[in-house]
Amino acid sequence: MTAPAYTPRSTTGTLPHGVPRTRHATESDREFLRTLFADTLSPFYNGDHIAHADRVLDAHLAAGRDKFGHFSLSQRTFVLCAGEGQDATRLGVLHLVVKRQGTVKISPLILVPEQRSRSGLGTALLGVAEDFAREAGARQLYCTVAAANTAALGFFLGHGFVLAGGAPGQYKPGVTEYMLYKDVPTVPTAPGREAAADGEGDAGENLRVRLFRPEDAQGLRDLILRTMPEAYRGVDGDWVDALVAGHNRRHAADVNNKFKIIYVAVDEAGTVRGVAAAGPKKGEPVKLMPLCADSPALLGRLLDQLPRLFAGLGRKLYSHLPPDPAITARMQSSGWSLEGLLPAAYHPDTCTVQWGLFLPSAQSRSGEAHD
Repeated sequence: MTAPAYTPRSTTGTLPHGVPRTRHATESDREFLRTLFADTLSPFYNGDHIAHADRVLDAHLAAGRDKFGHFSLSQRTFVLCAGEGQDATRLGVLHLVVKRQGTVKISPLILVPEQRSRSGLGTALLGVAEDFAREAGARQLYCTVAAANTAALGFFLGHGFVLAGGAPGQYKPGVTEYMLYKDVPTVPTAPGREAAADGEGDAGENLRVRLFRPEDAQGLRDLILRTMPEAYRGVDGDWVDALVAGHNRRHAADVNNKFKIIYVAVDEAGTVRGVAAAGPKKGEPVKLMPLCADSPALLGRLLDQLPRLFAGLGRKLYSHLPPDPAITARMQSSGWSLEGLLPAAYHPDTCTVQWGLFLPSAQSRSGEAHD
């Protein structure tokens, strides 16, 4: 991964001051950065924000080299202005850090207060960040946002960033800091279209998610035995038989009988490509085991259906899955929360992740309703 000699793109739109333009920061921007950092960051972060502004600008002016950085490969600062020339009114700042591990951090993106509401300028600066990350060869763009900064949090989530988790008291006591990320496509994509990644071509398959049928038995067995034993000891043919037997007890709707409700994702040929088996528990959580598919993309298709399929069966869904990056990304993008790490729970060499998702309120449904 290399740090690019990036030229900011022009920004579309017109303001009373002129056509917005993004340029590289210069020494003349120091006081603007100091004031903007101090005024904007102080409510959410402790520390010397003026020194922070000086540090990022100094790294930028030193050809992007951060003499104190450990993982930083390069740092660049851009200023958004209302027109051409150094005297044009400054509207915002974007600082980007190219990391050695192949990512780019937004640290930070700030507009002047009067331009933060529906101006489109935040979207323009984010576009600069995405172009920069792409030219740097980064696989991911990420940032952190204070939970109390609801406007910034909504902005990033609304532009395709995924919430990875929260750290209470990370930068200021009493303030939770959220971690967000967005994959960087190799080529720009049209709004509303996802980039092709991790078997994304599978997402175009014509899949149907429906209740398990007797004729699915062999396909269910084949899917489970090719996808699960590596991370779950004890998953074998007998385990699959017990799963199907639990599904056949669903009409009793008695949690003490440990009944299951199995849904399968099948393709046009009738091949089972994914499965979600729900097991209601005492206290109204619902465990999904197994929850698996032939690819992360197909798992994503299945995840999209689960709240509808199991609404009313319990208060929340939870599942135990291996700590795979592609699976993690799918779970996070579908709104699931990481609730715990279970060392050697299912395999002595593997940590298992517990994921949870609260279900929408709905009239209670028994196993008999799933026919």
